Amino acid sequence: MSEMETETTDLAPVKATETVRGNRGEVGVASAGLTMRQRWGSSNSGLSLKRFARQLVKDGDAVAKEWFANKKGAKNEKRSDKNTQRVIAERTATKASKRKTGKK
Repeated sequence: MSEMETETTDLAPVKATETVRGNRGEVGVASAGLTMRQRWGSSNSGLSLKRFARQLVKDGDAVAKEWFANKKGAKNEKRSDKNTQRVIAERTATKASKRKTGKK
């Protein structure tokens, strides 16, 4: 057997797949934005990127839906309640320190 084939319990040989690393490391999953821009560039449709994405959403494309969700802030971090209270306390303390305490 060659190095690329391995034996299994059933009689079908399975090839072991190796990930090829480029000069920048392992290849990850493309983001929705990158995928949309690549599709739009190769489509030659003459539409703007947003109109092209809207057309794909009408057709039920999951990547286009994810792209619009990301544009609306689906992946933005939300502040926790504790962090929000801390920010409000800092803001009021800063305002209070800037106020003039009295006239002379």
